[in-house]
Formats: sequence, C-alpha cells, structure tokens
Amino acid sequence: MTFPNLAGVITKDDVFRKGTGSYAADYVSWARIAHYLHDHAPGWQFALSATSDGSQVWKAPDGTGYIMGFFKGPEGQQTVNFPYPCQDHRNQPVPFDKVSCRVLTDTHRRGLCAAAAYFFGLGYELWAKEEVEAAKENPVQPTVEPSAAIKTKPAAAATKVETAPELDPEELPITDKDLKSIRDMLAAEHVAKRNKIIKEFNKVFEVPEGELMTAHITLPKHLMFIQERLST
Repeated sequence: MTFPNLAGVITKDDVFRKGTGSYAADYVSWARIAHYLHDHAPGWQFALSATSDGSQVWKAPDGTGYIMGFFKGPEGQQTVNFPYPCQDHRNQPVPFDKVSCRVLTDTHRRGLCAAAAYFFGLGYELWAKEEVEAAKENPVQPTVEPSAAIKTKPAAAATKVETAPELDPEELPITDKDLKSIRDMLAAEHVAKRNKIIKEFNKVFEVPEGELMTAHITLPKHLMFIQERLST
C-alpha cells in the first residue's frame, strides 16, 4: 500500500514553543495537522477501532486505557492500527475506568498527530528532533483548518512535568495564519452556504447581534466548527 508522503510539509511558522529551559517543548496545533491532511491527503480520515464490546477505549495489561487509531483512504485503503495511550494533563497514563469523554477526545487528537507522523511523515521532524524548514517565499496557501493544540514531541520526565503542567489545548488561541486561512475559505464559498455557516456560528457561539463573526474566531473549536460545515 502506498501512503501520501507529507514529510517537509510543516514549516517553522507552524511550530510554537511552550515552557522555557529544560521544560521547553515544540508543538504543532492538531488543527493544523488536520488541515494539512485535508490539503495534502484529501479523503484520508483518521478513525478509532472499537473493541469487541464496541468501546473505543482499550484496556492495557496494567489496567490503563489506550486507543487504536487508523487511517482510511478515499479508495478504501486502510492502515494497520496505531496504539496511543490515554494520558492526563501531566502526560501520565489514565486508568481504564477513569477515561472520561474529555480524556478520550484529547487522546484522539494526540493520536491523530502521532499516527500522521508514523504513516505519512507529517510533522515527523518534531518527533525526530530534526530541523524544520522555513516557509518558502511564496507558499501555497492551505485550504482547511480545524482546532486545538497537541504536543508533537516526547513528554519530559514525570518529575518535571508535574511542576510545569500543560495548558488546556482547547484554550490556546489560533494564529493569524489560521484566521486568514479560514477567512479565505469562507470567502471562496457560495454565498448561500457561507451565510448559513455564519448564522449557525453566531447562534452556537452567541455572537452579539451586529458584530462580525470573524471577530469571534479565536479558538480551535471555532475553526473546527467552520471546517466541518465547509466540508459537507
């Protein structure tokens, strides 16, 4: 089976750093990873394998939980399963019976990034600690964006993580590049569909009457909301 080769797609503009000194770690937004998959590997979707009883959380021998993710291609191709652990905000494994919906969704996002690097080479540079290239002078503008930030570098030692816990990825602000991309996508959409998306967004996120929707696109969840409706 041949997979898309997305090594070298991310640039320095996609990478941000959290923490300082020995606690510093480089990250790429899982929203941007999902965007690049839409842009460079159209039709490839990340999904979770279910256990025999229908659960998307699997139980490890030590009693902790993990997921089994895979990619499905536009022509029915399917990768092998990719295991990824359910972790808390300190990157410690979560017991199977303590996996909440929030832990599961965060694990799904993190697993997406790890699997994208494993199967497609997307963002592998951060995992391999290799230099990320600068953006070209006239880069091709991306077309799709979802939400939130996900760590794409092995976790620091537990003793250090405890003193420098991760920020809530759902609350990390989007970049100007993200905002421009989603604005361009909306502008290119048919006016009827665009107006429908704007109306739904304003209702769901309680945008005050008379204010522009674009002024309220600030978080990853906003990008995901718009991207999901643009893709339908």
